[in-house]
Amino acid sequence: MGTGFLLLFVLFVVVVFFIIMTLFEYNPRTVSKADVYGHGLALPPLTDEFSFLTWNIGYAGLGREMDFFYDGGKKVIPEKKLSEKYLEGIKKAVHSFDTLDFLLIQEIDIQSHRAHYINELDALAAELPQFYYVFGMNYNSWFVPVPLYQPMGFVKSGISSFSRYRPDSVSMVPFGSKYPWPQRLVQLKRCFLMMRLLLKNGKELVVINTHNSAYDSTGELRKNELQILSRYLLAEYEKGNYVVTGGDWNSNPEGFRPETIVSGDHTTKLDVPVTSSFFHGWHFVFDSLRPSNRFVNEPYRKGKTRTTTIDFFVVSPNVEIQLVQTVRMGFKYSDHEPVIMKVKLK
Repeated sequence: MGTGFLLLFVLFVVVVFFIIMTLFEYNPRTVSKADVYGHGLALPPLTDEFSFLTWNIGYAGLGREMDFFYDGGKKVIPEKKLSEKYLEGIKKAVHSFDTLDFLLIQEIDIQSHRAHYINELDALAAELPQFYYVFGMNYNSWFVPVPLYQPMGFVKSGISSFSRYRPDSVSMVPFGSKYPWPQRLVQLKRCFLMMRLLLKNGKELVVINTHNSAYDSTGELRKNELQILSRYLLAEYEKGNYVVTGGDWNSNPEGFRPETIVSGDHTTKLDVPVTSSFFHGWHFVFDSLRPSNRFVNEPYRKGKTRTTTIDFFVVSPNVEIQLVQTVRMGFKYSDHEPVIMKVKLK
């Protein structure tokens, strides 16, 4: 009798859990306007040169000492003092990048359980007081129950774009979740942020921040996301605008070759790269000498832990590349390294 009652109670709890999760599911399906915060310059200066950074900060939880259970590791949530060390390192790095024009940040948490309820967006915004910034939420789950021994719990996370110049508009474009119910209740709802700035020549500089799918065994999610993204990019270029897209693509760029890496890391290719079939004639901009991402199946050990490059820029043909460099930090504070690019508009 006692065992039967216990099983019924467990079943009841599970049913209630899925009902609540379904009722409060975050699942944006239409393009929406993103609010702009902060302070900066009103208009871009009389220049045709701009600088960019893209960096996935790994919710300040995936520094050198950490592994991650989704990728074959065991951990999810670092000890608080370790999380605080990672965030302090990220803050100092971001502060040192304040001479750049645009910073595209991925995997930034807002009071998530895995980040010890710290508002990382506010923390980084405080380091860039002369920047405008926007936020696009791509993960908002009331409770992620895995792994069972240390549930991820409440997660609120997304991508953020910082701009020295006030954007004329910013849109959050959802990629559309293709996960079946109930899996989608605890999965990311991927999106990209599209920022527009009107230039002196009457054209627009369109800056896009993207974070594409990682866990996609069939490849359909990634293909769908690239098709959506390419439609927007090509449409903007056809208008005569300048288009710069940066982020964590979770795929190698076309032309990536592990044998060109000189950092001493064990570098490998991923299965399916982002190819020019989606962006014909566009520039794939990445550092061919240094990897941008390390595998998180184990803590980072140089020369042993596998690395690759998945953080890069895709730039329209009317933009000239002047410099691209992965900032070598030894994966000390994140499983990704920052990537800087400087361009000149033709």
